[in-house]
Amino acid sequence: MKNLIINNKNIIIPVVLSLLFFILGFFLSIRVSSNSLSDSKEIVFENIVRPNSVPANLSTLWEAYSFVNDVYFDQTKIDDGKITNETIKALVKTLDDKHSTYIPPDEWAIKSTDLFGSFQGIGAFVDISKDNSGVMIVAPIDGGPAQMAGIKGGDKIIKVNGESIAGMSLTAAIKLIRGPEGSTVSLTIERLGQINLVEIDIIRAKIKQPSVTKDLIKDTEYTKIKINQYTENTPKELSEIISDTIVNDGSKGLVIDLRNNPGGLLVSAVNSTSLFLDEGIVTFELDSKGKKTLWKTNGEVGKFSNIPIVTLVNANSASGSEVMAGALQDYGRSVIIGETTYGKGSVSLVRDLSNGGGMLLTNAHWFTPNGRVIHNIGITPDVEIELPETSSKSGEFYDTQVEAAIKQLDFELTD
Repeated sequence: MKNLIINNKNIIIPVVLSLLFFILGFFLSIRVSSNSLSDSKEIVFENIVRPNSVPANLSTLWEAYSFVNDVYFDQTKIDDGKITNETIKALVKTLDDKHSTYIPPDEWAIKSTDLFGSFQGIGAFVDISKDNSGVMIVAPIDGGPAQMAGIKGGDKIIKVNGESIAGMSLTAAIKLIRGPEGSTVSLTIERLGQINLVEIDIIRAKIKQPSVTKDLIKDTEYTKIKINQYTENTPKELSEIISDTIVNDGSKGLVIDLRNNPGGLLVSAVNSTSLFLDEGIVTFELDSKGKKTLWKTNGEVGKFSNIPIVTLVNANSASGSEVMAGALQDYGRSVIIGETTYGKGSVSLVRDLSNGGGMLLTNAHWFTPNGRVIHNIGITPDVEIELPETSSKSGEFYDTQVEAAIKQLDFELTD
């Protein structure tokens, strides 16, 4: 999903640092003996001294670098910067984890900014597809260029301006998709249910996206509160909007809409969830060393613990939205309606590297308060209802999931 949880920026990654030390230039002492009867040369390594900073299990890699550096014929082709980039990429690739990645210096500036804030692009939340064959549209931003051009959640971008992005990192793909306001980008799309590829041209624009919006549900006393993503301001925005709709709109029940929510800041998801709980653990995480970290209710705890709520999710609800839905479900605070969620339950740490690049590395998985696994499984709703692509009632779009939420709130309020 293009959504990142960033903690402990100064985490040290010993293997990577050692790798960088070795790349920066330690040299082997070698002796070359030639056989005059042959065009080949036998390279004999003698008295190899491995620097203390290189772990024993990386000696072979260090030897290979030294061999290339010392004897390769065309020394102008030896590019330490390129060696560094490609070696770290290969290191991370061995982890077989799409959420862990190395990002070269020329791309890191994009990744280290807030990709979900104000930027110039097509206006969509994205993630690498599970088979790494393209970029999935988690959700187009309401009113943005992507939505206006007909982009849908679940679409997979496989080419940008005719260039295949299969196997490309998410950040590299974003770099191609984004661009100056007013410029045009051509996307080749694979769409579920369609055999032929779809070609869509989008005029880029400056994108600003509020994290929380509300819609009064017609002919009811309920309000749909949509959380688009979890930013630093989401708990405050959510609290203010709910207070307003209760006081000024007279709402007696809420539909919390987490559909197409790609996640964001974990602490924001925890504090947003805390508004509906009196106390307890919202989620917990287990790191690579087995350490368990509890994320307890925080912020304006229990401010709206008494108002009836129903929560909507779909296959594009990911990360922080799964934390929220899982906690509300475990505590019996909300009935969850919709489709099984995406299944992104990992914590990613970020580290700046000395070459100007950076790394995102999965170091923990989080779980629901009752210990249910989220990663690669997702949250299964209490009531499973698919949202038809086209459905109408009295000539208007008919949201079957909202309709189910209304019936659930009617039941709770008359119980």
